[in-house]
Amino acid sequence: MTKPPVLVIAAVQLLLVSVAGAVLHLNGNPVTALSVFIGGALCALPNAYFGLRAFRDSGARAAHRVVGNFYRAETGKFVMTLVGFAAVFAAVRPLNAAALFISYGLCVIVQWVLVARLVR
Repeated sequence: MTKPPVLVIAAVQLLLVSVAGAVLHLNGNPVTALSVFIGGALCALPNAYFGLRAFRDSGARAAHRVVGNFYRAETGKFVMTLVGFAAVFAAVRPLNAAALFISYGLCVIVQWVLVARLVR
């Protein structure tokens, strides 16, 4: 069995938000551009961590370790996301919260679409 393309998905997400942020910045919206990039990064980076952590082991003999890795990876992803949002709202001024949440949500949708297309 091959490993899931989790890092490829995270790279595509970061590429998409980087391009969107660059276009917004060039159109004269630097605050919105930064907010879009941060929102995408808050989605992609914890997902990359999850992929690296969860899929370390494989095989029937490592089943117990695989389950433990998934629990630790999901907990770490959740904590990274919460701490990331808290840090952004505490430290980044000015911030376009709507753009942040929209780009986060769109990155989640991109993840679902890519997983559905790549895993088939």
